[in-house]
Amino acid sequence: MEITKEKILENINNPKILEDLYQSNKKTFSQTIANMYDKDSSLIIEYWHTRLFYKPPEKNTNVKKYIFTAILIVLAWIPVRLFIDWPFRGGYELSGNYLIRIIPIIFSIALSLFFLFGSIKPKKIIICLALNIIICGYLLLLPFPANASIMQNIPQSLSNAYFFTFVLLWFFILFSRSDYNFKNPDYDTFLVECGEIIVWSTILTIGLSVITLLLTALFRAIKIDADDFIFTNVMPLGFTAAPFVSLLIAEKNKVRLSMIIANIFLPLILISLVVFGTISIFTETKPYEDRNIFVTYNVMMVIVICTLAFTSINGINNKIVNICTYILPVVTILFDFVTISAVIYRLNEYGISANKITLLGTNIVMLGHLVFMAYMKIRHKKIERNVIYLPAYFIWAFCVVFIFPFVFKFS
Repeated sequence: MEITKEKILENINNPKILEDLYQSNKKTFSQTIANMYDKDSSLIIEYWHTRLFYKPPEKNTNVKKYIFTAILIVLAWIPVRLFIDWPFRGGYELSGNYLIRIIPIIFSIALSLFFLFGSIKPKKIIICLALNIIICGYLLLLPFPANASIMQNIPQSLSNAYFFTFVLLWFFILFSRSDYNFKNPDYDTFLVECGEIIVWSTILTIGLSVITLLLTALFRAIKIDADDFIFTNVMPLGFTAAPFVSLLIAEKNKVRLSMIIANIFLPLILISLVVFGTISIFTETKPYEDRNIFVTYNVMMVIVICTLAFTSINGINNKIVNICTYILPVVTILFDFVTISAVIYRLNEYGISANKITLLGTNIVMLGHLVFMAYMKIRHKKIERNVIYLPAYFIWAFCVVFIFPFVFKFS
């Protein structure tokens, strides 16, 4: 039985069905109640929230979680700090080359363990480590050139595999957030938390940068050269801690800044797309020949899809935003058709390459998602359920990571 905010409200006066929903998936039900609870909640929601989340005063789990989080931050920071020790001299040294592939895996494990706090069991730890170690071992075995850097000297199929690994790692963290319920992952809650991570990490990063610059200026004023220590130790530690601290803040903060920001930016994105599309018709620069415009189109579509998926999670109450959710998918579909035609044009003109095939497949997957969202909206379906399309991205990322390098012979 599917557990949603609407389903709970529909059966708010039916204790038996609410109990059935709870017993069918305790974690999803609990998280849904947590998202619904506020100072104006009904007595039934307040009762369920108290039942599910009441903790005796003498048990201070916050301290334990803070200590656990601090340990995870340090573990994630260590490979980052080691990587900084290998300078760039036209590329990585060999150790730096391997570290850049290990760092995302360490972050994935650390964030997965963060979400498992309070329900850590040997079975879950084994699943968490197994998924990440498989990816890590695979990346380390791929024949990256010894002189490769982050953006240079890497064959197309290998660079695509590396970047699409982040999509797989995102799903690994999602699975841990869902208590490894692979059949029904908690997409909604996790997407909200991802939004909070982005917003709060941005705020924390800006604050950390300002404090760091101020701190270095103060040390210089007293004739102490602390720049190297601060920029190689303090700043990397701060950036590493940002997503973890963001999650702790999101747990305590009932106001979802990411939802507010997304609802503000959705109409602005629509206006920008319409203006950009109208002006681009009358310009000579087209994505068929200009690679920068081509890349811009793809980035734009990723932003639109993320914003649409995100704003629809908890439903849309604002009329203007609601109208935008009808128009924006259709406008973006038109851009996606242009992008796909540009990829096909480039395939005919310049031949097949790993980048072009990867871009073609990615745009087709995004087109499917946009069409699905438009269909759900036009048919007045629950648009918040457009998250059920997300496994398509996992399948595509799996192909790019594990199949394409061999198809294109690591070129």
